[in-house]
Amino acid sequence: MSPVPDPAPPREGPADVPTLIGKDASTSRPGTAAAPVSTGRRVDRVVTFVLLGLAVYNVVSALVLVPRFSTTLLDTLRRGGYDVSSFSGEADLQRAGTTIAIVSVVVFALMIWWTLRRLRAGKVTFFVPLVAGIVVSVVQLVLVFSIFLADPAFVQAILDSGAG
Repeated sequence: MSPVPDPAPPREGPADVPTLIGKDASTSRPGTAAAPVSTGRRVDRVVTFVLLGLAVYNVVSALVLVPRFSTTLLDTLRRGGYDVSSFSGEADLQRAGTTIAIVSVVVFALMIWWTLRRLRAGKVTFFVPLVAGIVVSVVQLVLVFSIFLADPAFVQAILDSGAG
């Protein structure tokens, strides 16, 4: 009589195959420890949280600066050696500061919502706060420069101070 061979180990069925891209098989089985986060995901999360920190700083700065936006900006130009005495759009500049703060808060809220959704889904996320920062920066530049460039006397004073 010949020895009976051991039965073959049970085959892993489709239930054991991970169904989500980027998920380790050990995370899909109950009772197993989660696999460590890959280096790429870790870098993405670190960069994402650094950019989120910068976004928080930017929003808080925009909100704190609202009451004195125009005077702060004009004082900065004055300290830089520019003659701002001919600038006549201080009220418009102040409204731009308020608009910048509102845009910053709205974009920040949307960015946090989208970032959290992508982080929970395990997707690459660093570009969300990066794009939000670019959007807010472009809005700031367009608003401020359009107000400065709308004042011909101020533009001429800036050009004259740069020529000297």
